[in-house]
Amino acid sequence: MTHITQKDIVNLLVNYMIMNFDDATIDTVLTALANPKRRGIIYILSLYPTSISYLAASQSLSLPAIHKHLRILEDADLISRKKIGRTTIIALNPSQLLIAKNWFSQFTPEWGSVEASLENYVSRLEE
Repeated sequence: MTHITQKDIVNLLVNYMIMNFDDATIDTVLTALANPKRRGIIYILSLYPTSISYLAASQSLSLPAIHKHLRILEDADLISRKKIGRTTIIALNPSQLLIAKNWFSQFTPEWGSVEASLENYVSRLEE
């Protein structure tokens, strides 16, 4: 009888999630994260929700420019907005980052570093 470990179950779940990515969703998320200003915005929001004006100042962007970046992040469902009086607060939606993380994890070899992986491959070729 085969013994199934917790790691086996986690690997199956991650593989299931990877294989069931919606291409349009992952494309939208990765495109949104391709810009360094938007990655800076995501970093700030990973620390705490904040106002649009604070994000604009922290990224040295005008209000029209920050709104453009926020719209792209919002289209990728990476952020959410909440209006409180005259101030709009922006918060991170970490579940969408998990989609990108899980997608990238399929390329992470489980048997060691890149060098170790290359050495394993070369040693198999030499056998």
